[in-house]
Amino acid sequence: MDFLNKALAQASELFRSMTVGARITAGLLLAVVVISLVYLFRYQSSSPDLDLMNGVALSANDITAMEAAFAAANLNSYEVQGNRIRVPRGQKSLYIAAAADKKALPNDFFRYLDEAVNGQSSWLETRQQREERIKLGKQKELSQIIGRMHGIDQATVFWDAETTPGLNPTTTKTALVSVKPMGSASLDESQVASIRRLVAGAIAGMKDTNVKVVDESTGRTFYGDTDGAGSMDDPYYGTKQVAEQRWTAKLLSALSYVRGATVTVNVELEKELRRRETEVKPDQKPVVARTTEKSLTRTQEGAASGGRAGFQANQPQALAATPGKGPREEVEESTQTVENALGSTSVEKETPGLTPTLVTASIGVPTSHFEAVWRQRNPVPPGEAPKTPTQADLDQVRTAEITKIKSAVLSLLPPSEKTTDPTQLVTVTEFQDIAPEPVPIPGLPQRTLDWLVRNWSVLGLTFLGLFSLVVLRSMAKSMPVVAPRPFAAETFAAAGSAAAAPGPQEGEKVETPADRRLRRFAAGGPSLRDELSELVTGDPDAAANILRTWIGSAK
Repeated sequence: MDFLNKALAQASELFRSMTVGARITAGLLLAVVVISLVYLFRYQSSSPDLDLMNGVALSANDITAMEAAFAAANLNSYEVQGNRIRVPRGQKSLYIAAAADKKALPNDFFRYLDEAVNGQSSWLETRQQREERIKLGKQKELSQIIGRMHGIDQATVFWDAETTPGLNPTTTKTALVSVKPMGSASLDESQVASIRRLVAGAIAGMKDTNVKVVDESTGRTFYGDTDGAGSMDDPYYGTKQVAEQRWTAKLLSALSYVRGATVTVNVELEKELRRRETEVKPDQKPVVARTTEKSLTRTQEGAASGGRAGFQANQPQALAATPGKGPREEVEESTQTVENALGSTSVEKETPGLTPTLVTASIGVPTSHFEAVWRQRNPVPPGEAPKTPTQADLDQVRTAEITKIKSAVLSLLPPSEKTTDPTQLVTVTEFQDIAPEPVPIPGLPQRTLDWLVRNWSVLGLTFLGLFSLVVLRSMAKSMPVVAPRPFAAETFAAAGSAAAAPGPQEGEKVETPADRRLRRFAAGGPSLRDELSELVTGDPDAAANILRTWIGSAK
């Protein structure tokens, strides 16, 4: 605290010794320094060096809405780079707040549907009005989903339903999707098919044939019904195009080590949509088809005998004793019928149609690839100049590389019954690649000028602050400073005995009270307490006289 008190006392004494103009100038310079430092630490830099949305790609509509919000908030230090917005690092919160205030932040999924379902509704709202509100929210959600698809900038979806009256009313739903592709590109058939299936899957009862897609770049309308069928509506050409795209992507992935290679694939399909075959093969050995068995049992009894001949045998008593039945006989008959049939085996096959029957590929390889392979195989020793390959060297590398490329492609293509030589399925050609002209690098003066344009405000404030500090330092040095007295005890003793003190000599400068005060508070000078302590220790009588004089003068 002693040091702080001394510094404050010295600054106060220095300020009181200044003139009025010097005090005003020092105050203004100090205010400029403080404001400059606050501005530097508060805003840091005004150049756009931070991505506002942390790498999220913005659509053209999002960027337009956010620029309008920034203009309303008077924020103009941002920069649009492609589909992103860069802002100064210290002002990101201001830009986010301005975009949120105008509801210009990128839309989140289900936002519109949530607002439609949970939004404010009146008790006077009818069921039809609520359904229309939810329908509008679904249209906005579908528009947002399609707008985020690859290669599409923005999209708008409309759909409607019509119910025919009668005993059996039917409802027909139709949809229209207006799409704006990225830049000057146009929609292809695969994108149109994806959009149709998306809309048909999101709306209950919607058929993809009732969805029409409009390309805003070309004005072309893709119909889903038969009155204007496109190539993707035809099963053969739609399947052919999808198959060619998939084979092309597969071959490009396999040839990714060849920089600048081009791949073109042609696919021929079976023209039948579906085939079902049933094959019956007869067996060589007959098979018992049916066996019939019949069984019959018969019982036969003989007549009774007449007995003995004569009078005695024919008497009544003799007739009663004779049995009335003759001999009994049982007969069993069994019949079996076997029917044989010629056996057969039935095989039924069902083959899906539109299957690839022939896949051919045309590969283009740049000439620079062969030269790069040769240089990699023949590295230049340190300290030697690079060599130029001869035509024979390039021909040898070309032959080996083309054979390698054909083998890699043939291993991915399906076998075909239409050709006996598989090597005819792949054609490798060489083309002369033309290197683009290098972009000129700006020179040092241009880079220096660009840097000054981006950071002129920071440099100006820094220069102003340094200039203010230099002016303050020069003003502080220009103030007179009296050297401290070497012997404080003798000085106080001389002040105590005023009567014995001789008058000033001729030509000698008379020390005024102000000079004594400045000398006391000068940097490095002893304090009044130290001088009094030294005086009391060295000459107690002189110290007592000084105190007596001060006390008497105070009365």
